[in-house]
Amino acid sequence: MEKINIKPDCVFSPQPMYIIGTRNEDKTANFCIVTWLGFSFDKTPHIMMTMGGSKLTKSNIMREKHFSANLITEDNIWLADYFGCSKGENAIKNQVEYRYEWGNKLEVPVLEQSNWVYECEVEEIIELDGSHLFLADIKNIQIDKQFENMNLEMIDLLKLKPAIYAPYNYFSIGKKIGEMGEWKVHQ
Repeated sequence: MEKINIKPDCVFSPQPMYIIGTRNEDKTANFCIVTWLGFSFDKTPHIMMTMGGSKLTKSNIMREKHFSANLITEDNIWLADYFGCSKGENAIKNQVEYRYEWGNKLEVPVLEQSNWVYECEVEEIIELDGSHLFLADIKNIQIDKQFENMNLEMIDLLKLKPAIYAPYNYFSIGKKIGEMGEWKVHQ
């Protein structure tokens, strides 16, 4: 296979999307979209999230040191698109109806429309050139009751239906293509 070189940019970064929930100074909820989010593990599971520029959500995280990460699925992509296309610094995001409650372990807003939510406590903030990297310990995971019997070691993404973001486009997962260890069959 012949390859060519391209400029490192935002050309290919498919990833699940999360609606990040924070608490404003007046104790109301604020939500925004973050796609620069990944996971790590150091004795406990952590979320690594990068946010650039000036954002109300970023200011809230810097002050409160807590946030929720609400998985975006095919069912709530419309809400994610709304939160991603509106700025909380300008006005309260209330042009569409949504419901939330406060977390079970942390004072973070949790969207009722999300069926998989992480409640996170920031352990470390790394200042980058124009961005901040947040390393947060996952203190609680809330999942919809419909998934209580799902094998959590082999999560069925076809049932969970996460939306995938690839710059300026949303996708869903189409089919399962294999399981870990199947390479042995192809030797």
